[in-house]
Amino acid sequence: MYQHYEVRRRASRKTRTLRLLFALLIAVLLATGLVVFLRWGKVERPVADENGIKQVSTVKDAHLAVYDGTGWDERFWTGMNLGATLPGHEPGEVAPTKEDYLRWFPEIKKMHVDVLRVYTILNPEFYEALREFNSTQKEPLWVIQGVWSPEEELTGDDLEGRNAYKPEITKIFRDEITDAVHVVHGDTNLPERPGHASGDYDADISEYMLGWIVGTEWFPLAVQKTDEANQDMEPFSGKYFRSTNDATPFESWSASMLDKLAQEEMKYGWQHPVALSNWPTTDPLSHPDEANDQEDLVSVDPMHIEPTASWRAGYFASYHIYPAFPDFMRYEEKYQNYRTPAGRKDPYAGYLHELRAHHKGIPLIAAEYGTSSARGMAHRGALGRNQGMHTEEEQGKINADLLDDIHNEGLDGGILFSWQDEWFKFAWNTGDLEIPGRRPMWLNRLTNEQNYGVIATEPGESTEDTIHLDGKTGDWEKRTGGPQGLRDIPDWVTDRALGRVPGVDEREYKDLDLCVTHDEAYVYLLLKNKEGSWHLPGEDVDVGFGSLKGGSDNADRAPGVDFPDGGIQFLLQIKGDKDSHLWVNSAYDQHTWLYGKKYDYIPHPVIEDDPQKGVFLPWKLALNRPLTLPQTKRKIPFEDYEVGKMKPGITDQSDPNYDSLADWYAKGDVLEVRIPWTMLGYTDPSTLQVWKYPYEADGIKSTKVDGLRIYPTVRKADQTSPEKVKPLDYSWDGWDQPTYHERKKQSYYFLKGEFEQHDRVATP
Repeated sequence: MYQHYEVRRRASRKTRTLRLLFALLIAVLLATGLVVFLRWGKVERPVADENGIKQVSTVKDAHLAVYDGTGWDERFWTGMNLGATLPGHEPGEVAPTKEDYLRWFPEIKKMHVDVLRVYTILNPEFYEALREFNSTQKEPLWVIQGVWSPEEELTGDDLEGRNAYKPEITKIFRDEITDAVHVVHGDTNLPERPGHASGDYDADISEYMLGWIVGTEWFPLAVQKTDEANQDMEPFSGKYFRSTNDATPFESWSASMLDKLAQEEMKYGWQHPVALSNWPTTDPLSHPDEANDQEDLVSVDPMHIEPTASWRAGYFASYHIYPAFPDFMRYEEKYQNYRTPAGRKDPYAGYLHELRAHHKGIPLIAAEYGTSSARGMAHRGALGRNQGMHTEEEQGKINADLLDDIHNEGLDGGILFSWQDEWFKFAWNTGDLEIPGRRPMWLNRLTNEQNYGVIATEPGESTEDTIHLDGKTGDWEKRTGGPQGLRDIPDWVTDRALGRVPGVDEREYKDLDLCVTHDEAYVYLLLKNKEGSWHLPGEDVDVGFGSLKGGSDNADRAPGVDFPDGGIQFLLQIKGDKDSHLWVNSAYDQHTWLYGKKYDYIPHPVIEDDPQKGVFLPWKLALNRPLTLPQTKRKIPFEDYEVGKMKPGITDQSDPNYDSLADWYAKGDVLEVRIPWTMLGYTDPSTLQVWKYPYEADGIKSTKVDGLRIYPTVRKADQTSPEKVKPLDYSWDGWDQPTYHERKKQSYYFLKGEFEQHDRVATP
């Protein structure tokens, strides 16, 4: 068979070389194009590299500065503290996802926040999201990474404090420091441990690190015990940090921890500025008129620690500074008489002024400051800067004033507490009224610590799922009606099958119709007047509430009204804007039981321990125990306030008259009320538990109930004729996972403008 054959000649060497070069050029162009494509929109951070030590941040001329490619940029640092959890979770669960962080970071950046502070090691998703977000930012969201100290071990089970030099305590702290350094450099895999983050950390964020804050708020008895047990110890001297000759043993121990961190950082050839955490309780200043011994017992002085010449990144001081605590903020004469440059008396500024003067030569930041938009309050502060009981607008204004003080007194930055509300937290005056392990399942609006965020985490999957006090009933009808069209059917069925949308119970009465529903924060009432519009004042609306059996069938505040079938522990009276209250049965009142009978703090308290007697008292929370100021010998009586005063207002955030502290609103024939769960005796609404009668239980002890009896009535003002009211029995299934949504508070928008104003450190 014939076959055509083509002779193939080998190309010349020159031709082959040209072809090879051309192929290499194409490969280089393709590789370059791929790199450009993959890094499109990404921003490279300039890094200073001198003698093998990398830096993006440093202490320059006693200020915190970052490298801009040609030199060091000093500035005043506006910051935000970011928590580690979400509603329904304890902090140790580290619940936020990468999607949460990528949603938050742009909104934080829009507030003109320079630096984000985290308290401890977070999950890998945080570091991945931060690197991903910052890689597209010309000006990144800088980070201060915290290192959590062995707080429980230092405190001790007996709350008597422990010697920090105990080997097991020191080892825990050193191991935590090692893990934290490896985490920020994206070079570790942490095993699962209860209460700790874990996973594969491969996102290196070292180029976005402003610095480190090591430790937590030091327990004064642990500091004291450490100092007493190690009196003959020589000052610590490490390669990167040392303590001075006048350092205490605890300060030397702290210096050794900073040195450990520096050693770990240098394994990666990096240095970032370092600070030791502190707070006014263990500050180095003298507070002779502080009544609480522990609040001025010992000092941890950052000026007794210093970096060596080998640590070029420097060292700064960090304090948590709030305006209402400790008490010397309110009573210390030198602060009360301090005047700002504008001539205004400002104790908070006075404290900052003295603190700044003590820390000469190093940067100083307020690593926490802020106030709460809670419905409750835990302490009073000077100039009305109380711990809680602020509207969202007031929260924003106070926080702005605090930041002005921080800036004007020459501090290097202020880091606001906090980004989001945190349901798991407790306060000293409401903690005993909650079941500790169940706190994350519901929002206690009386607990100031749960409401510090500029982002509200509120019940319901959206604001549309929330009951608003506005005189309109569309939100109620959404809960009672069917799906909104065909597309809504799957969500409508799913939400009700999973209990995400609570139902509404209804009952007709002679003069009104009552509707009741709830969410993870409140019980809601809708009362429709059958006679037409509400006239307040002029009419008295009395609503009794009972959960336990054996409540009172009558109330001295509502003569003539009978509450049968179990009786009541609480009585709501709405008379008008200035005269509406929630009263508590004396036999059920935890306040007079604890502070009147047990501690004898209340002069001449009304104590009636028989729930059948019908004696009802103002609903109060404690603010402070009796004090004697040691310097002036001034006696400060026991402080409390009536949290049961019920305030009218609109709670629809889109309304220009929005009031986040409102309890009721009447318009036309519609009267809407919302009551925080604790104000109805619930220690955990998610499992239907209330506290027992304190005088019988000799304590605040929880018990499960079937639900809530609600007795509504309306009468002409001062009417006392007999009337028996049948209750609406309201019950619910409980929940093990709450629903919630995020909402920017009014304070977010207020502070957004404030943060933009402060750029450079001021000269006080």
